[in-house]
Amino acid sequence: MPKQESRDLRAVLLQKAIELLAEPQAVAVPSLRSIARACEVAPSAVYWHFPSEADLRSAVLDAEYSDMVESIERALDDRPSDSDALEEAGQAYVDWGLSHPGAYQLLFESADPLPETRAEHGPRLQNRIVELAGAVDADDPFSAALLLWTVWHGLVSLRLHKTEWNWGMTPAQANVRLVNALKTVRS
Repeated sequence: MPKQESRDLRAVLLQKAIELLAEPQAVAVPSLRSIARACEVAPSAVYWHFPSEADLRSAVLDAEYSDMVESIERALDDRPSDSDALEEAGQAYVDWGLSHPGAYQLLFESADPLPETRAEHGPRLQNRIVELAGAVDADDPFSAALLLWTVWHGLVSLRLHKTEWNWGMTPAQANVRLVNALKTVRS
């Protein structure tokens, strides 16, 4: 290939790669084969328990979402009476996300739609967070809850992917600052 055409192809390859990044990229459950290999069973054995890779994926996401919801509810139920409930909820969310990076990515960084009721008790936690978000915006606690989730998600996602950065504060310190900043914006 002549040098000029090679340079043109390089530019075309770069442009197409950039265009492909206009769409979210796949985040996937480990393959059925890799799971079977880790369990030291034949891939066909997996199909006895999960008819398809989609069924396995759904079961994984349901289990991980349930674990996250239970962790946050436990943190809220067990919190000291003098602590801030929003800070506790946020910290539990951040802690869970940072300690379950692959599951967190599948749940919240995948382009796949997340069913509204990923786990049967998920809506209960959502309602509880919306109720607590009234401390941020009493007139529109649902929007405040979405805003809180956005900052908690950003905190988890950036710390999972930018591990080389010096953040200058712990995730717990960042959570407290973010929750308090949102509360003061409204006043």
